[in-house]
Amino acid sequence: MTLLAPLFFVGLLAIGLPLWLHRLSAENPNRQRFSSAMFLEAGEPRRVLAKTLQYLLLLALRIAVIAALVFAFVQPALWRPPQAAATGTARLHIVVLDTSASMAAGDRWDRALGAADDILDALEPDDRAELIAAGRVTEVVTAPTLDRTLVRQSLATVEPGVFPLDFGVLMRALDGIVRGAEQPVVLHLVTDAQQTGLPTRFGELAPRAAVELVVHTVAGSEGNVAIETLAGSALDGTLTATVRSFDASPRVKTVRLEQDGTLVEEQTVELAPSARAQVSFGALTLAAGPNRVRVTLTPGDELPFDDARILALRRPEPRPVLLVAGDLRAQDAFFIDAAMDSLAALALKPSTIAADALADTMLADYEFVVVADAGSLGNDEAATLSDYVASGGGLLMGLGVRSATLAEVPLTGERLTNLSLAGDDAYTSIGTLDASHPALRGLDALRAAKFFRYTAVTPDPSDEVLMSLETGAPLLLERSLGDGRVLLFTSSLDREWNDLAVQPVFVPFIAGLSNHLLGGAGFSSEAELGSTLALRAMGLQGGQIFDPAGNAALGLGGTDDVLLDELGFYELAGGGRNEVVAVNFDVRESDLTAVDAATLERWQALGQPTAAAPTSTTAADATDTVPTPLGYSILFLVLLALGVESWVGNWHLRIRRGIAA
Repeated sequence: MTLLAPLFFVGLLAIGLPLWLHRLSAENPNRQRFSSAMFLEAGEPRRVLAKTLQYLLLLALRIAVIAALVFAFVQPALWRPPQAAATGTARLHIVVLDTSASMAAGDRWDRALGAADDILDALEPDDRAELIAAGRVTEVVTAPTLDRTLVRQSLATVEPGVFPLDFGVLMRALDGIVRGAEQPVVLHLVTDAQQTGLPTRFGELAPRAAVELVVHTVAGSEGNVAIETLAGSALDGTLTATVRSFDASPRVKTVRLEQDGTLVEEQTVELAPSARAQVSFGALTLAAGPNRVRVTLTPGDELPFDDARILALRRPEPRPVLLVAGDLRAQDAFFIDAAMDSLAALALKPSTIAADALADTMLADYEFVVVADAGSLGNDEAATLSDYVASGGGLLMGLGVRSATLAEVPLTGERLTNLSLAGDDAYTSIGTLDASHPALRGLDALRAAKFFRYTAVTPDPSDEVLMSLETGAPLLLERSLGDGRVLLFTSSLDREWNDLAVQPVFVPFIAGLSNHLLGGAGFSSEAELGSTLALRAMGLQGGQIFDPAGNAALGLGGTDDVLLDELGFYELAGGGRNEVVAVNFDVRESDLTAVDAATLERWQALGQPTAAAPTSTTAADATDTVPTPLGYSILFLVLLALGVESWVGNWHLRIRRGIAA
């Protein structure tokens, strides 16, 4: 026995209060009737009143209540071995609910909640339970607790999301939770065990900490039909949808096409078991601005998320682009002009002028400007272009033959050191390429180009180097200038210093640069579920992003990067422009096939029985003891004593009032 707070024994002095109160009354409250006292002599008053303790049972109960309260604060504790006091046979049961989108199919979620209830019902009285939701992130819903009611109430707050679940990522996330447990752990994974959720390497499913793994599968035999892809051309308004069946039986579906909420066309498609079918629609009449296109399947099936697919199309209108050549008889702008003419999807309309005609040209009428060789610009032309870019324009400049005599780059002012030559038979290639930049996505084939000459540029701290040569010299730089941007290419944009202009990747390269200078909107906007969206990526300098429900979306960490965690159309508004981005369901989640029984057995076998869990090196030895407080037991005695004291007190009160027989 030990006392955790012995100073509270001072509270025992309060016992003197009931002792003093019980000595105040020495008169018998019961009076007997007497006919008359008129002939009796008055007695001599007593000088000393004997005061004795009254109502001993009530006094004892009141002293017991005070003493018990004091002992509750003193916190007596018994020394017990740690096995008996802490763990014993108790376990921590971690219930992990799979909240991926496939769990919404049919009655899988109802079965999952029922399985979680069964797990809680089977727990021993000393077992603790913890509830975790596993979706895009792994979230602790209920911390370890003995309160089964709390866990059941928390179950009602969890529901399936729209994201897929990678079981390998989930097991890594659970490792930290399991390692922090103070008891042996039984890990219950309630899931539909979707086959597409398995990692590439089966070993990633193994828990790294000692844990008993139990997989409760709620998969059923539900079939599913999904719209796998939706492709459209903003040039002619044609659309093609791919419908895929994941069902072992033939299915018949009606495919409906809507434009801005209005039904345009519907077709019936017959699907063989586990087959695909393509549905082509007639040309849409696209209105100015973003057009919201939706294709849906009816009747709906067990998984509603993939019964619709959306696309945002913008009608292409001719976009004038100005090409500035050093000499109209030369070919320094020829290859750029030819490349832009072939970009029907961007609807570019290039016009070529000589550099000395810039002063007489209304640059505001052009979407962006391309200067084939910055060496052809004089001071006046550079000043004109600088004003154009600062007011929000876009500029692409090459450093070709005429730039060899420059000391610095016009407009941006980077220092030029020298003209670098690779030699007659030697060349260099692209070394690094920022594939995440919107202008360079999918352009890894640029590495095949050979560069025989280039201009050595010393980047400014405000420059972003997008491509570099194997020599380490920058090849493509980006600089913000006022409200606009400048792209600087440190070699020629023709065949003089490299063979990029005759490579097949040249046209996609010009398309990427052009689309970036246009603001990156293009004519078809679609983003991946779970990615982020920013105003600057769509060419907007400021504004707001609205989610599919029309609510203002909050950026990540207070920035303008918004997590796309809902299905539907996100709208971006700012600078007098409106852009729409479509976010669709991940079709990998449409295949509801579960892993086979043999794979489930192998997965569960990766766990270790809790009895074999290694003990901590800091744990107490079997001979050590730990204090077990008795506070709750004493509080129960206090409540019991208060109840009895109240009853006894009422009984004595009745006697004082003469109610007793």
